[in-house]
Amino acid sequence: MNGVIVINPATKVSNSDAIFFDGYLIKNELINPRMWIYHKPVGELCSDHDPYGKRKVFDSFPKNIGKVCLVGRLDYNSEGLLLLTNKGFIKRYLELPRNQVTRTYKVKVWGYNLIDRNLEPLRAGMTVSGINYAPMNIDLLSTREKISWLQISLSEGKNREIRRVLEKIGLRVSKLIRIKYGNFSLGTLKCRQIREVSIPKALIKKIEK
Repeated sequence: MNGVIVINPATKVSNSDAIFFDGYLIKNELINPRMWIYHKPVGELCSDHDPYGKRKVFDSFPKNIGKVCLVGRLDYNSEGLLLLTNKGFIKRYLELPRNQVTRTYKVKVWGYNLIDRNLEPLRAGMTVSGINYAPMNIDLLSTREKISWLQISLSEGKNREIRRVLEKIGLRVSKLIRIKYGNFSLGTLKCRQIREVSIPKALIKKIEK
């Protein structure tokens, strides 16, 4: 850097510094933050590698999208809104529990003739297999015999959180769709469709604080 060999990888640089690697000048190309919404279908892994050859979400992304990271994963049997970004700092902000970014899901469950008071344990917060789950906002949208639709909002996003707490009260999830993540909504986007979205100014201001 500027003619001096650098041995510390944490060295800070600026736009005015000349950086060479093996004698070649490294160009300083500013990459603007970008975000996309992808409608993940059931049957895709939120991973860039699978030893068993299962289809991955990255297989469905257009080749010209460049390198992106996933914001808040969905498991193999879940579908709905998956956020992508080309900037790690956006991913970190949206995933950190302390930032209280709300995720909202529509969930189809099977088990028994559900009534609203059966859902109170989820609203109060639960412990399942030694793991504490924070209170959820949950509405009973419809119910017919043993099949019900719920809308659930939470801000923790622990692994298989919704499935585990519902199993604890005797309900089995047959469909789980994420419809909203923070400021971003799935809307009418169809399975495997991807759309670039504007980054809300309010989100940029929060990240820059």
